[in-house]
Amino acid sequence: MAEDSPDSVDLLHELSQVAAHRGMGTPNERIAAQWLGSKLRAMGYEVAEQPFRATRDNLYLLPVQLFVCAIAAVSIALATARWWPAAVLLAYGIAMLVAETSGHAIDLTAMPRFPSQNVLTKPMRRADRTVFVTAHYDTQRGSFLFHPKFVDRLPLFFNVCYAGVFVAIAGMALQAARFAAAGYVLWTALILCACACAVYLAAEIGGRYTPGANDNGAGVALALWLASEYGRRTGEFPPDCELRFLFTGSEEAGCRGMKAFLNSGAGQLDPRRTRFVNLDNLGTGMVTFLSGEGMLFYRRAGATLLHIARAMRETAARPVQEQANLLLPTDALPPAALGFEAISFLGKDAPGRMGNYHWHTDTFANVDAAFLRFQQQFFVEFVKRAMAVDSPS
Repeated sequence: MAEDSPDSVDLLHELSQVAAHRGMGTPNERIAAQWLGSKLRAMGYEVAEQPFRATRDNLYLLPVQLFVCAIAAVSIALATARWWPAAVLLAYGIAMLVAETSGHAIDLTAMPRFPSQNVLTKPMRRADRTVFVTAHYDTQRGSFLFHPKFVDRLPLFFNVCYAGVFVAIAGMALQAARFAAAGYVLWTALILCACACAVYLAAEIGGRYTPGANDNGAGVALALWLASEYGRRTGEFPPDCELRFLFTGSEEAGCRGMKAFLNSGAGQLDPRRTRFVNLDNLGTGMVTFLSGEGMLFYRRAGATLLHIARAMRETAARPVQEQANLLLPTDALPPAALGFEAISFLGKDAPGRMGNYHWHTDTFANVDAAFLRFQQQFFVEFVKRAMAVDSPS
């Protein structure tokens, strides 16, 4: 690539012109994948496209399935006064949630699947170790749940919704023990779950895909820029480690692209010699690295990667912060669940907000160009250090 190759801001602007959105499993996502492949080939990489099939909009439709199971289970318990058939149905709904949040490629959902794809660079040489820079390129639906005046209350909303499921469990336990109060508890659970189901369905029906400049066009642009730098200046990077690039589809459907990649290729990757650096939502705010991942099962970020991030935080030209984890998973969770060292970087303000998160203002015009250009050098230095340090034994 020429010395005057475009920087991350130019790359993000170009990606923003490719499609109005990159909704998971849509033709627009496919168009973006083709654009990514052409960019990487122009940089001199051999490129592989990995097709897979995935559900859409799990953020809304997976909870709907759980609440439908809970509503049906509670209805059976109320109508028949028998708890065990209802408990089996409720257990299936909970199993879907547990499988989804575990980080493993276990898909128990009943929704239809659509074609999606990952785009990745092939190995160029034999190396002792590998660092993957990853970024998802699909976009999520924006609904009233992510309205700027409501989004800060999402954790409370989720807790209230899922409380209905726990109330249902309590009601069935009371019914099994023949407590007279079981019926009242089950009716409470039914009302809570029905309201939650209605809200999620309304969000799905009323939502439309966002432009995704910050989430995650910014991460894609930075990863592409790193690919350009590595292709042009390979000799400046540690020689015994190879840097590879993985752009995942359908991340917003529950990290489906990353799970598909690991399910197909993890057997050929050694967790002791492979690291994942995930770039996501890096268009505004300050550099924020997560010390862990997961909702129900907490997976700590890679020890070496955390050490590097903390060291760089002390000397960076702009503020860098550490936060525990997100409400929803990132593409660092599936490799962490399999024992790989992995870490996610996001752009967040001090209270932990991401700019224009899952909202229709997530456009190129609302991305901080100076912040993107600062991160170019930050992540060049980070991946060099991640490539240079052996994994702890």
